[in-house]
Amino acid sequence: MGVLNIGATDKGGGTTPQPSTPEPGLHAEIPWYKDNQVLVTIGCVAGIISFFVFIVFVLMVCRSWKKRRKRKSEWDESNYILESKSAPISRNPSPRPVKRKSCPDVSPDVRGIVVRSLTIDKVPEFSLPPERIQPRGGYEGIPSPTNQHTAHSFVGHVQPDLYKYSHCSDEDSLCLAPSEYGRLWFSVLYDVAVEQIHVTLVKVRELPGRGRDNSYRDPFVKIFLLPEERSCRVSKVRRKTLSPVYNETFTFQVSPDNLKNRVLRFSVYDVDKRRVRHSMGHILVPLQDIDLTKGDVMYRDLEPNSQVHSVMGEINIGLCYMPSIEKIKVVIIKARNLRQIEIDQNRHVFVRLQMLHGHKVCKTKNTMHQKASTEPTFNESFSFSMSGRIVDTCSFEISLITSTKTPFSHDEIYGKTVIGSFMFARGDELLHWQEMMNQPRSSVVKWHQLSVATHH
Repeated sequence: MGVLNIGATDKGGGTTPQPSTPEPGLHAEIPWYKDNQVLVTIGCVAGIISFFVFIVFVLMVCRSWKKRRKRKSEWDESNYILESKSAPISRNPSPRPVKRKSCPDVSPDVRGIVVRSLTIDKVPEFSLPPERIQPRGGYEGIPSPTNQHTAHSFVGHVQPDLYKYSHCSDEDSLCLAPSEYGRLWFSVLYDVAVEQIHVTLVKVRELPGRGRDNSYRDPFVKIFLLPEERSCRVSKVRRKTLSPVYNETFTFQVSPDNLKNRVLRFSVYDVDKRRVRHSMGHILVPLQDIDLTKGDVMYRDLEPNSQVHSVMGEINIGLCYMPSIEKIKVVIIKARNLRQIEIDQNRHVFVRLQMLHGHKVCKTKNTMHQKASTEPTFNESFSFSMSGRIVDTCSFEISLITSTKTPFSHDEIYGKTVIGSFMFARGDELLHWQEMMNQPRSSVVKWHQLSVATHH
C-alpha cells in the first residue's frame, strides 16, 4: 500500500500542495503490457492467414466437386447416347421387312415329305428373239458365193430392202469427188406473185481445217445478190465444225426484168478466237443458168478467189495520184472474158467513167467506141481534178456499155465496177485505191471484175 501524502497546513489554515512521486509498483507493470501487445499482433496475423487458407481450401473443394459433377454428367450422356440409338419414342418404329427365304415354305405331300425341288424330264421349249444381222454379200441383198449358206440362214430375220445400195444424190457428199476448198449446197426458188427470190442455204462440207492440226472452225456464210454488194444476208455461226448444216432461207426482192441479170454469190468465212474473219471460199451462180421454178437442191465447189469464175468479165484499169497538182489520172487499158456479150457487126462497146463526190456525179467521160468482142482494147487516159480535202469522199464508177448503130439504138450497161475509199468500195477495188494513195506519182494497174448492172 502506498502512503498518501497530504500537504501541510500553513498559517492561514490552508494546505500547501506537495509534489507527487510515482509509486514503485506502476513501473513494474509496463513490460508485461508490451508482451501482450505482441501476442495480440501475432494472433491477428495468424487468424488472417488461416482465413485465406480456408478460403483457398473451400475454392479447391468446390472446383473438385464441379469437375466430378461434370465428368459424371458426360459419362451419363455418353451412356445415354449409346443406349438410345433407336428412333425416339415419339416416332413410330420403322416396319421390319419380312425376311426372304431361299426356299419357300411348302406343305408336305401325301407321303408327309416336304418337296422343295422339282425334277422334269426335259427342258421346256422357248425361242430367242430373231437376230438382226446383215448377211455378208453384195448390194441389194445378193450374197457372195463364199457365204451363200450364211446369207440364206438369216433371210427370215433380215429385211434385204434396208441394205440396198442407194444411188448418190446431190445432198450426199460421200458419193462425190473430194473438194479442195469445200462444197456448198443450196436451192433457189422465185415467187412471181410477190417478185421475191428465196435462197436456201443447206449445208457446207469438206472445209479445210484450221492450222497444221486441222482443228475445227466456226464458219458462217454471206449471201450477196450482185451487183448490190452492200446489202447481204448472213447466216448463223456454227461452232467447232468442218461440215456445218444451216437450213436457212433468205429472201431478196427482185423484179422479173432484172432477174436474169443477177448473180448469186456465196462467201464462206471463219471466225477465230480473236474475232478475225478469214475467207474460206466463194461461189458465183448466175440466175440465168439455173431453173428458178423448181427449187431443187444444187451444189457448187468453193473457189479461193471470187474472180476465178468471173461471169461478166474483167477490166484492166490504171490509177495515178498526183498530189502536187491535185489530180488523179485514170487509164482504161482493156477488157477480157466478156462471155455474155453479143458479137454483132452493128454492136460496139465503150467505157463510161464517172467521178462521184459522195453519191453525186461530178464528171462523166467516155472512151472511143470499139467493135464488140470478148477482149476489146481501149488504152485511153483521163484526168480528174480532186483536192486533198475531198479525196476520201470520192470514187470512180467504171461501166462497160454496149450500143448498136440502128435507128432504134440504145445504150445498155453490160457491167460495172466501183473504185474508191472505204466508204464506197471493198476488196480489190478498195486495195487498188489505197495503193494509189500510198504510192503518189506512180501508176498502179489492176484487173477488176465486172458485176451485173441494175437496170432502172
